[in-house]
Amino acid sequence: MTATAAPATTEARRALLPWLGTGARLLLAVVWAWAAVAKMGDPAASVRAVRAYELLPEWLAKGVGYGLPFLEIGLAILLIAGLATRLAAVLSSALLVVFLVGIVSAAARGLQIECGCFGGGGQLGAGQSTAYTGEILRDAGLLVVSLFLVWAYRTRFAVDNLIRSYGPAPTVRGPRKTAEAKRRMAALLEQRRQQGERRVRFASAAAALALVALVGIGIGGQASRIPAPTGPVPAGVSLADGVTVGKATAPVTLDLYEDPQCPVCAQFESQVGPAISGWIDSGKVTVHYHVISFLDSASTTKYSSRAANALYAAAGVGPDAFARYHQLLYQQQPAEGSAGLTEDKLVQLAQQAGAGAVADQIRAGTYADYVARATDQSSKDGVTGTPTVRVNGKTVDQPTLDQVTAAVNAAS
Repeated sequence: MTATAAPATTEARRALLPWLGTGARLLLAVVWAWAAVAKMGDPAASVRAVRAYELLPEWLAKGVGYGLPFLEIGLAILLIAGLATRLAAVLSSALLVVFLVGIVSAAARGLQIECGCFGGGGQLGAGQSTAYTGEILRDAGLLVVSLFLVWAYRTRFAVDNLIRSYGPAPTVRGPRKTAEAKRRMAALLEQRRQQGERRVRFASAAAALALVALVGIGIGGQASRIPAPTGPVPAGVSLADGVTVGKATAPVTLDLYEDPQCPVCAQFESQVGPAISGWIDSGKVTVHYHVISFLDSASTTKYSSRAANALYAAAGVGPDAFARYHQLLYQQQPAEGSAGLTEDKLVQLAQQAGAGAVADQIRAGTYADYVARATDQSSKDGVTGTPTVRVNGKTVDQPTLDQVTAAVNAAS
């Protein structure tokens, strides 16, 4: 390589670097915007995803669950605009490190959860497997991109560039070919560069304050979307015990957490439900049914909450009516993504189960607040997926027929 070729190559690399930084900036912007939008619509689910890691106290889990989407959307806006780019890159890197620590920690402790990075999250149901390796590789790759942007923060089409170049161009009077003129021009250019960087730092400080304000507003706004439920409690039902079916003298207590829209719950009921019914009839087991609504987003009409309300209404008629209705709803479970069963159909099935007297409660959503309260309480109690089965308070890791039978036999 000739002497002139080396400087030309170096200059080409320097010219390419801002374009690579621009690509990194826009990639991260898309990722953070996607993550934020996926979580903003369901603040309760976002909190449940944070709780699933079992790392934070309740007050902090709520703050993170409510505020994280707004931090992400704030980062996306800064990155798209190219404003406070280095700050945004540093925050992106820090956030990805936190995500990686959380995922690696969950894997090391044997938790069976989704990361919740792009909505959803929580414990995986029976038959589902974790995707920790893919999630770790994805976040590690994004971390490399973020760290690159921390270094290559001078990008194209960025507001930072306008802030840097603000003000009149420096001028030097007199001959420009003299050494003194060149020195004065270099000094003025350096002074202007320092002033531009100072303005960028001020803009970054203002952006940081705006991010803090945005997160605070987001936490308040998301919390206000989940007011404390104040509606009536279904007859014979409690947050601690749910709907009790079976004899109080039974030696084994089985707590079953289910979502009416959960397909794995329907599979569980078809495979394990007959055995549970036999244990109830023989007086071996008392079952506490906790009907919750994690999967409202899996239908277009919040079917999980509507069906849970109907089941709690049926519980007021009696445990036998509830058990029959519970079985019928799983036998006719609608497909995920559909509108779910109509109120008329829910009423029809309630009549078939001997709970026709609660038709008005089903149509009015009388226990909608209680459903929300029960769902939130189950999340606080560490239930982040369905079905969850606990035998005498101990969770059955894989709630198959063999595993549940073994746990019941060991407890009796």
